[in-house]
Amino acid sequence: MIARFAGYLLALTLSSTALLTQAQSVSPATPLAVVKLAEDLPPLDHLTPRQVENITALGQVWGLLKYFHPAVAAGQRDWDAEFVRQLPAVLACRSTAARSRLLRAWSTSLGPVPPCTTCAARPTDSVRLAPDLRWARDQQRFSAPLRRQLAFIEANRYQGPPYYVTRTGSNTNFPHEQAYAEPALPSQGIRLLGLIRYWNLFQYYYPYKYALDEDWSQVLPDLLPRFAQASTPLAYRHAALALFARVHDGHARFYPPDPLLEAERGAYQVAADVQFLDEQAVVVRVRHDGPVPASPLQAGDVLTHLAGTPVRDLVQQRLPETGASNRAAQLNTIALNLLYCATPALELQVVRAGQPLRLTAPAVQVGTVPPVQPAVADSMYRFLTPEVGYIDMARIQAAKVPAIMQAFAHTKGIVVDQRNYPGEPVPTYLPAFFLTQPVTFAQFTRYDPTYPGRFLWDPADTLHSIGATPYKPAGWTPYPGQVVVLVNEVSRSLAEFTAMAFQATPHGTVLGSQTAGADGNSTRITLPGGLNTLLTGIGAYYPGGRETQRVGIRIDVPVRPTIAGLRQGRDELRDRAVERILQAPPIAN
Repeated sequence: MIARFAGYLLALTLSSTALLTQAQSVSPATPLAVVKLAEDLPPLDHLTPRQVENITALGQVWGLLKYFHPAVAAGQRDWDAEFVRQLPAVLACRSTAARSRLLRAWSTSLGPVPPCTTCAARPTDSVRLAPDLRWARDQQRFSAPLRRQLAFIEANRYQGPPYYVTRTGSNTNFPHEQAYAEPALPSQGIRLLGLIRYWNLFQYYYPYKYALDEDWSQVLPDLLPRFAQASTPLAYRHAALALFARVHDGHARFYPPDPLLEAERGAYQVAADVQFLDEQAVVVRVRHDGPVPASPLQAGDVLTHLAGTPVRDLVQQRLPETGASNRAAQLNTIALNLLYCATPALELQVVRAGQPLRLTAPAVQVGTVPPVQPAVADSMYRFLTPEVGYIDMARIQAAKVPAIMQAFAHTKGIVVDQRNYPGEPVPTYLPAFFLTQPVTFAQFTRYDPTYPGRFLWDPADTLHSIGATPYKPAGWTPYPGQVVVLVNEVSRSLAEFTAMAFQATPHGTVLGSQTAGADGNSTRITLPGGLNTLLTGIGAYYPGGRETQRVGIRIDVPVRPTIAGLRQGRDELRDRAVERILQAPPIAN
């Protein structure tokens, strides 16, 4: 392998001296030129441990230079092309010393880094997350001259308008990342480029890096061989799933869903919903309406085997490629895909009322069954009892909020069902009808454009009474009753943020179980081969800094469904909410 790369180096005259000259005079390369450079690389199927470490070191230095060095951060170099150009020489290095000399010469060739007179100043706002560049100070991996060089670049980092990162409001954007959308299986060099780009985006622009279970620096060498060896478009996508899972962020998923992965799970689906309760896959709902064939499944059935495979084995197989912030959210994702299959029927083994059963459940073609129709003409809101209102946040419309609040004006309480994603964003509008005075309910962090990897605190967000806004309806009075918000592992992102706002109201209670733990907005990321994904872009906390990421929002009243309740057709969370409202003492005006 080393001899092969040595020959390649000679053919391209990529000696250390040539590298210096080439980097100084590089002209922007087109995406097609970068692709051609990558296609000309020798095969990378069998990387040695030394080569994996060499690529890791190149990728880390490449990322630091991309966001810190003035010649690169300002957009003066085609940085994708530079990675591909340096790859053969770095792969051929036989020692840490040789690799360090090569990387140092490359960095030097970019030109001088002028002293920064403001970089040492402390920011005005408090720091939540400091940059983590411990890898660049590792004496076992980088020579002393290279470590000093990288430290100098960090201390005198680029302070102008960043080329590769911008912000629109609270949204982080990466506007100059080439998509390399075709083909579905990019060349090995482009795949490695995509992995390293993603690793560095996370390294410098992810607000919760401290919340990982592992050292992020280890993820790159762990996954490099898998990305290099992916021999089909599907294998490449599974490598990406493994990457997303290592992030532990509920936003880190394919968005929109990837067609190849959608096709892989099967063209048919058993028309039933599954939820994991106490690590068991339990049927919570079975469709029995006209478009769906009769099913032998019943609510409360515990699924133990699918097509002969134990469900516990399926879970263990899928967890390493299931991205989510916590285990509850991982299991929810697995549950959503559990009953897909390749044929119009699925052999099942279940436990029903303690008795094992073998069943054959009919499956329908994916996309052929229309959504369940609402039980009433407008099920966005209705009365559960004469004294208790109900709002389905999956169907919420901002335009109907005044009418909803008028309808429930004289009730004792309202159940807000947030076990879903809101139909429209109303996180500070609807809860404002429950307030008489302002209240803080959330606090955010944002990346510091002057120091990649640093996140600063924003002031706490304030929720204002609707009466203090231009949207105040005629004849408005603040709602005086209880509000109980239902949540579970389906509640994610905007749903969690909305629940936090309700929780801050004078009589707000959150009832249910751990939420998805993926609060904050999402940032779009494109990987080569047409892969589209998301990453949380800002940190979201309770006022004072209490965490929401991974742990979920604070649960005031813990409640989970039970198998017995499901068999009886009860919604135990909703029943408990109604009971809590009706038993609450009257609220003094």
